[in-house]
Amino acid sequence: MSRSTFQSGRSGKGDAFVSDRAGSLHALAMRHSARALAPLALLSIWHLVGLVGKSYEAARAEIGRPLPAIALIAFIVVVAYHARLGMENIIEDYVHDKSLKTTALIVNKWTAIAIAAVWTLAIMIIAAPR
Repeated sequence: MSRSTFQSGRSGKGDAFVSDRAGSLHALAMRHSARALAPLALLSIWHLVGLVGKSYEAARAEIGRPLPAIALIAFIVVVAYHARLGMENIIEDYVHDKSLKTTALIVNKWTAIAIAAVWTLAIMIIAAPR
């Protein structure tokens, strides 16, 4: 019976096949943004559900408080970033033309920025005192 030449660990013949569980920066960003989304989503939903049944002015005043406004804006920004990263994965996997891929990645980036900016501006307008 022959013995394998594979050596376990971070050095030796098998070091190319050993994962350090770090992943790429892109994968790390996806994981961290997903972890950030869980509490932000719960907090945002909690604030929005609390507005049910309130008058328009009372809802505006509630969103105008710092914690709800910051929570909603943080949620929006992290959602846009996470969505951008997810679309990057799809574009890189399924768009094979190099120039089209580059264009799609640029459009994806600026679309995510625009969506986050518009949503943030909307929250700020709603929260602004009259």
